[in-house]
Amino acid sequence: MTADVSGPADAPGAAGPAAGQRTAAERVVVRVDRDRCIGSGMCALTAPGSLELGADGLARPLRVAATDGGGGEDGDGGGGEDGAPAGAGPGSGEPLTERLAEAVDYCPVEALALYSAGDGRRIAPAR
Repeated sequence: MTADVSGPADAPGAAGPAAGQRTAAERVVVRVDRDRCIGSGMCALTAPGSLELGADGLARPLRVAATDGGGGEDGDGGGGEDGAPAGAGPGSGEPLTERLAEAVDYCPVEALALYSAGDGRRIAPAR
């Protein structure tokens, strides 16, 4: 699933995003499942402003949710495997970009997930 990042829904003549689509104004939290990550680097190459490979060769987000305390020891962005990331809330996270959505799509082992910073809902990948 690639998120729609075409622009704000309140632009003149815009019909607004359809169900399941997001706008560029939406803020997201990136979570890395470091048990799944194989360090292919596709995410870091696709969204270098959002993800990087750490010293251990595994992906890690460059930004962490505001109340996450630095992503924890493993830098995974917090939260449980099926839960919202720790610290997800208004004002946290980063803007959803096409490149970030593509990075999640390109992960060969689905080790990346995007969550809404506002309400913690999982955005991508679809389950």
